[in-house]
Amino acid sequence: MVMAGEPKAAGGPALAGVQFFFTLGWTVYVIYLPELLASAHVASTWLPLLLMADQLIFAVMDMAFALVADRLADGYQKLARLLLWLTIISTVAFVLLPMSGKVSPNLLIAVLFIWVLSASVLRAPTMVLLAKRAKVAQQGRLVRWYAAGMALAAALSPYVGTLLKGVDPRLPFVLAAVTLLIAVVVLLRAFVATGPEPRVDAPQPVAFAAYAPVLAVLVLAAGGFQLHAFVNAGPQFLEHAAKESLPWLMPLLWVGFFSALPTVGALVKRFGMLTVAAAGILLAALGSYASGVAASLPSLVAMQILSGVGWAAAFAGLMEYASKSGTRGAEGLFMGSFFAVLALATFGRILFVSQLLPHSPHLRGLMTYLPSGLLLAAGLIAALYAFKVSGRRTDDAQL
Repeated sequence: MVMAGEPKAAGGPALAGVQFFFTLGWTVYVIYLPELLASAHVASTWLPLLLMADQLIFAVMDMAFALVADRLADGYQKLARLLLWLTIISTVAFVLLPMSGKVSPNLLIAVLFIWVLSASVLRAPTMVLLAKRAKVAQQGRLVRWYAAGMALAAALSPYVGTLLKGVDPRLPFVLAAVTLLIAVVVLLRAFVATGPEPRVDAPQPVAFAAYAPVLAVLVLAAGGFQLHAFVNAGPQFLEHAAKESLPWLMPLLWVGFFSALPTVGALVKRFGMLTVAAAGILLAALGSYASGVAASLPSLVAMQILSGVGWAAAFAGLMEYASKSGTRGAEGLFMGSFFAVLALATFGRILFVSQLLPHSPHLRGLMTYLPSGLLLAAGLIAALYAFKVSGRRTDDAQL
C-alpha cells in the first residue's frame, strides 16, 4: 500500500491485520446469526433489528471512544490498555455466543450486546490511536493499510460463507476471536515500540462545521455503494451466471478495490484528497449504473471491478481527508464522526432493505438506478466542495 518515496507509517500492516480479522469475524457472526437466533427460539424477524442495533452501537461507540482519545491527549498508554481489555472482553463474549442461545434468549442478547459494545473499539479507535502518533504525511498510508485489510476480508467473505456450511459454529467463532485478539496484541506491540512522533508538522484542526459537507457526501456515497455491492450485485450476476458461480464473482468488486489502493497515494499527492475522492465516487456511480444495464457477464464483471476501483479512491480519499483535518488534537472527533456516519449508512441500508423495499414495488423498480443516483449526487457535491476548498486555499496563499 506504499508508493516510492512515501514515509513509513508505524503499525500499518498490523492495522490491516486487525481490520482483516475483524471483518472476517463480522462475516462469521452474520452467517451464523440466524442459526443462533433459532437455537434461542427467537423469531427470525429479530434478525434485521439486531443488525440495525449493532450499527447504532457502533456509531455511538465510534464517537464515544474517539472523544475520550482526544480528551486524554497524550495518554497513549491508557488508550492502548483500554483497547486491549475491551478486546479481551470481546473475545470471551464472541466465543460464548454460539453456546449462550442454548441457555436462554436473554443470555444470547446480553452476550451479543457485550460483544458488539466491546468489539466496536476495533473500528475507529485503532485508527485514531495510530493517527495520534503518526506524522501528517504518514496518515494517508495508514488509511490505505486500514482499507486494504478490510477489502481483503470482504473479498474472502463469499468463500468463507461457502466453507462454513454445515460447520459447528463453535469452531469458527473460537478461531475468529483468537486470531483477532492476536492481531490486536501485535498492533499494540508495534504501537508501544514506536515512540510518539513530533507533531510540529501538523496544522491546527479545521473547523468541524467546515468538515460537515464531507460527512454529507460520505453518507450519500456509502449508502449508494452499499446498495450496489450488497443488494444489487448478487441479482445482477444471477442474470448472467449460475448461482454456484457467485462465490467467485462477488469478490471481484473488492479485487478492484484492493488493486487500486497502491495508486491512490500518488493520485492524492498529485490532485488532492477531495478531488480524488470526488472522481472515485463518480467512477463508482458510472460502474453501478453500467452494471445495472450490462448485457453480458464480461461487461458486468468489468463494471463491478470499475465500481471497486472508484470506491477505493472515494473511501481512501475521504478517510484521509478526515484524518488530516483533525490533526493535532481532534483526530478522534473527525475520525469518530467518519466511522459513525459509515455505521449510520449501514443502518439505513438494512432498514431500507428489510422494512421498506419488500413492501414497495415502486422502490424495487428503482433499484437499478437508485445506487448510481446516490453516488452521482455525492460525487457532484464532493466535486463542488473540492473546488471550493481549492479556491479558498488559493486565496489564502495570495494573502
